[in-house]
Order: sequence, then structure tokens, then C-alpha cells
Amino acid sequence: MSKAREFVKLGLFMSLIFFNLSLSAQQNDLASEAALDKVYSTMSAYPQITLTFDYTLTNKEAQINQNTSGRVFIQEPKYRLELFESVQLFDGSFSYSIIPENLEVVISVPNPTTNSDEINPSELFSFYKEGFRIEKGRLITDDVMEILLFPIDSKAEIEKVFVRINTKSNRLVSLTQVGFNKTETTIKVTTYDTATAIDPKLFAFDRKAYEANGYYIID
Repeated sequence: MSKAREFVKLGLFMSLIFFNLSLSAQQNDLASEAALDKVYSTMSAYPQITLTFDYTLTNKEAQINQNTSGRVFIQEPKYRLELFESVQLFDGSFSYSIIPENLEVVISVPNPTTNSDEINPSELFSFYKEGFRIEKGRLITDDVMEILLFPIDSKAEIEKVFVRINTKSNRLVSLTQVGFNKTETTIKVTTYDTATAIDPKLFAFDRKAYEANGYYIID
């Protein structure tokens, strides 16, 4: 399977995770919700965040087991995701999907009111706030809590989401989505950098440069 297709598949996963379902939370476990709120408050206080992560997709029935790693730069509302040798970036106005394998760039205007394939890492720490029922968490270790979330939307393709957080550092450890098709997709954070300033050029798209290199621009 091509890296370009895998990049799109990750987009589908993350769009389902980050997409605001515009529904109110119901019967949330207050302690678990408070723990997630602490993570959100802690991470929102940083002017910029750079993190690396491991990405895993498995389906035992289909005998699928795929692993790779990626990196994301966040300076709200801007972000840049690097994965599968491809780039997804948002400059504050437009979203750019840059796929070198196809020599292709897709430019779009994100629409939060529709369920699209847009990846929105800037909502990595806040996606739980709407559209999910938050269950009571359980301690995995002395420092790590696992919290189970269920989509409220009965038509959602996600069955459940496991969120692991470090309760001492108030940081996200991992996200695991379980689909109704038994596919499990996990993003495990491996490093955080909240001190290093991010070069503004990382969020900029130079159309002329890409066209000069033979890229086909779709907008």
C-alpha cells in the first residue's frame, strides 16, 4: 500500500478523532473529565509545541500490522504534520496536503461544520470536550491513567477511544481508536518540546517553489 494512501488513512483517523461532533457530553465521569481538563490547560499554556509520535495500525482479522513515526508542530491555530514522507499544514487560513510521492498539493479551506478528511492536530488536547461520553478512568501505573471515551453520535465509525495521560506531568501519552471494523489505530507520543521556538517558515506554503519542482496544485 502506498505511503500516500496511508497518509490519507491517517487523515481519516485524525479527522474522526478531532472532528467536533457538535453534541453535548452526557453522563461524563467528573474525575476523568477533570484529569483531561488538566492536560488541556497545561498544554494550552505553551505558546508552541513540537512533538514526535509513533503511529500503529493493526487489524488481527485482516492480518494488518503497520508502524511508522511522525512529527507535528503546533502554534495555534497553525500546525504542520510530517508523516509518511508527506506534509499536512495549516497556515491559519488554508490547509495544504503535500504528497511528494504523487508530486501533488491539495489546497482547501477547513470547514469545522462538516466531517472532512482534514487533519487538525491543533485540537489534539481538546477533542474530548464535545461529542464524547467520558467513562471512569483506571490507573495503568502510578503516573498513567487510561480513560475510555465513546462517541455520542450513533452513526460514528469509531466504537471507542482509549486516552492515556500522565497525571503528574499532565501530558498526553497516547490515543487509541478502535473502529467497528476491529481496526485499532494508535498514536503514542514519544517526545515533547515546548521550549524551542518554531520557525514561522514551517507554516508557510511557497506555491511558486512547488510549481517550479513539478508539483500539481489542486485548489
